[in-house]
Amino acid sequence: MATRVRNGSLYFVKFLITSYTSILPALLPVFMQDMKLTITEAGALVSVFSLFNALPQPLFGWVEDRLGYYYFLCLSPLAVGACMGGLGFAPDYATLIVLLLLAGVGICAFHPASFAAVKAPRPGGMPTVISYLLLATSLGFVAGPSLVSLFVSRFGLSRLYLIAVPGIAAAAALFAVLPKGERAAPKDADGFRYPLAKIAVPIFPLFLFALAVSITAMNLYSFVPIYLRQWGASVGATGLFLSAFSLGCALGPLAGSLAAKKTGRLPLLALSAVLSALFLTLFNLSPPAGLVQITVLAFLGLFLMLPFSLLIVMAQERAPGYVGTVSSFLGGFVWGLGGVLVVLFAKIAELTNIEWLLGGQVIFPLFSLVLVLAVPSFRR
Repeated sequence: MATRVRNGSLYFVKFLITSYTSILPALLPVFMQDMKLTITEAGALVSVFSLFNALPQPLFGWVEDRLGYYYFLCLSPLAVGACMGGLGFAPDYATLIVLLLLAGVGICAFHPASFAAVKAPRPGGMPTVISYLLLATSLGFVAGPSLVSLFVSRFGLSRLYLIAVPGIAAAAALFAVLPKGERAAPKDADGFRYPLAKIAVPIFPLFLFALAVSITAMNLYSFVPIYLRQWGASVGATGLFLSAFSLGCALGPLAGSLAAKKTGRLPLLALSAVLSALFLTLFNLSPPAGLVQITVLAFLGLFLMLPFSLLIVMAQERAPGYVGTVSSFLGGFVWGLGGVLVVLFAKIAELTNIEWLLGGQVIFPLFSLVLVLAVPSFRR
């Protein structure tokens, strides 16, 4: 019972942290109007925030594996809530940058610690536990923009500080739910001299698989709206497509962890790659902006994300003393890297066209299938 209560608290705070993470785009029009920002300046806010809340996560995972996750985990929601709530008080552009940077540091500190802190209530339950964490993450990204938009439209930017209250409450709850005695014991200096190659080599194929999923998903998020608009879809219809894809992505890890109990991990990984390639092809062959295409996109998100919780658990098993480090590599870091690479694919789209780019995404699940079939470590 205690394990379920602790995990439930972590799931909720994971949802809260990712809700905070996702609110910036909804606030950009307000900042642009109040501070007279250009589109480039607004875009730079998103880039800075994305870089600082994702790419440094392996560093925080490494530190937490050394010092323990307890204080990082409990103080992060307080820091993130305070910084995001403080955006309403920012007098200028530079202050916005500083607050987003500090919030990003708090986000980076929380995510690796959350993977280290959850525990399976029964043997073999870690894939399901990890999938619940990923589900909470996805739901946070879905809920955050809508909630903050409603809040600002009702109370205005001057009361944005009130959104810090859930973060403060979450910090207090975690201090109460997570006993100090459960924090990871710091390793001695000699014990922590673990060569990076011993971590990197066994998890590298898993990282490549996760990166292929990330690149595909981030490109779909970024370019499907442009593709739909070119075919005359309304803004509302475009949002509906993205919501359907987000829902599929949110349910994928949980469905994958449950299915793998019957099929085994290796068949599930291969099946995910095959079905992702198939549904990418079906998406590009379907009538644009229609019911068939939105249905295909929802299932595509589901099949893309089927193996994600399994990949994280497999990485944790290969480096059991470095759960936070490897989880952050296959978690926030891989998604941050996938987001950064969108710029490269945008250039490819400019040189060719959106249809060609979306059709070419099939190469990534096929690459994943080759990894599963060719790399022996997947068959351990």
